[in-house]
Amino acid sequence: MIRDVDVIVIGAGLSGLVCATRLVGGGARVRVLEARPRVGGRLLGRRVGDGVFDLGGQWWTSGQPRLAALADELGVARAPQHRLGAAVVALAPDGAPRSLPGRVVAALARGRRLAALSRMIARAAAGDLPAAWDHESVGAWLARELGDPVLRAHVALHCEMTFATDPDELSLLDYLTQLAATGGHGDPFDGRPGDEHRLVPGAHALPARLAAALGERVTCAAPVVAVRDGVGPVEVEVDGGAVARAGRVVLAVPPAVARAIAFAPALPPALAAAAQASRPGPVVKCVAVYARPFWRDEGRSGEAYLRPGLVRATVDACTDDGVAALAAFVVAGPARTWAAAPLAERQATVRAELGRLFGPAAAAPVDLACVDWGAERWSAGCVPTLPPGARAGGAAWRGAHGRVVLAGTEAATTWPGFMEGAIEAGEVAAAAILAGA
Repeated sequence: MIRDVDVIVIGAGLSGLVCATRLVGGGARVRVLEARPRVGGRLLGRRVGDGVFDLGGQWWTSGQPRLAALADELGVARAPQHRLGAAVVALAPDGAPRSLPGRVVAALARGRRLAALSRMIARAAAGDLPAAWDHESVGAWLARELGDPVLRAHVALHCEMTFATDPDELSLLDYLTQLAATGGHGDPFDGRPGDEHRLVPGAHALPARLAAALGERVTCAAPVVAVRDGVGPVEVEVDGGAVARAGRVVLAVPPAVARAIAFAPALPPALAAAAQASRPGPVVKCVAVYARPFWRDEGRSGEAYLRPGLVRATVDACTDDGVAALAAFVVAGPARTWAAAPLAERQATVRAELGRLFGPAAAAPVDLACVDWGAERWSAGCVPTLPPGARAGGAAWRGAHGRVVLAGTEAATTWPGFMEGAIEAGEVAAAAILAGA
């Protein structure tokens, strides 16, 4: 039996660790149970070549005050993302990559149809969207409303890069609602200079430093299989039969992962529907390390945005201490196809795609590392979305179930799916417990 405590936090990702830290600060006895052999959840640092890189979540953008405050609290610096130079953009039907200066996507975003999309997002922020829109997919809306194939590819790529899902698999209502919670349609590949920052030494330092301060309160390699909220303390059973007891439990795992936990009593309809319908988008993040940043020498930013193509986007990933690197992203349908191939073939296709975008030098990195988040058992993907019809059916992942309180980025009201949302949900859960709610 694991020693009884006041609160058990299930999940040592950013949200769970923030929640535990705030609970300990409020005087609670806390135990954090993590299924993985490491902390961090979807934040992961790994050595590639001579540098350490984020192979999971990475960026801070303006409008995310909680992430900025936590980084300052933990002594994690921020540095502007390198975006100087020309980007490679391939949104035309022929798929041919073209090196174009400036913010080409920004010019597209000023189009009349995207202005209409912005108005729809504003309605979502005001809670003024017809429920019928939940039964239509983003893909169906694009096919009907956007006749320009380049503009349609732009919005589809934005959908894939933000939610890691094919537009045909995403509810239009869920798409608009989530965009409203993250400040609108602002493209992740179209920020103003200085708007987007890397965390230094990396986003992975946040959970590592939180866990270090929590010390022995964090137990890894302890997957939870059951939560029983009956008479007396809540019982939390881990794989192998050990049982921990607490007055309250915080569930800080993705909805799809929560499906594997047996709850007694069963989750209420809204939470159960959300857990069953949630589709974490598959994402493969690769970091390719080079002897020098040759793309900068050629006046390029290292950015690429493509649809179609295996690699949907790339960015400059050079470290502050001079290790040259590009990060590449394979998302949604292409990520599933990529994952089914043998390892050697998977890496070869990424090298070939980098060579197609940036020339022969890009196809021969010193080192290459890829993490397939769709294959991660305890993540099952990245940003969860809902398919058409799920929201209208009552699916919602937020609030509490008896003495079990939800945290995790999916439970956030702002920036769900992002580090900002993870921090908000963890802090809100901790505050509710400390207030006796």
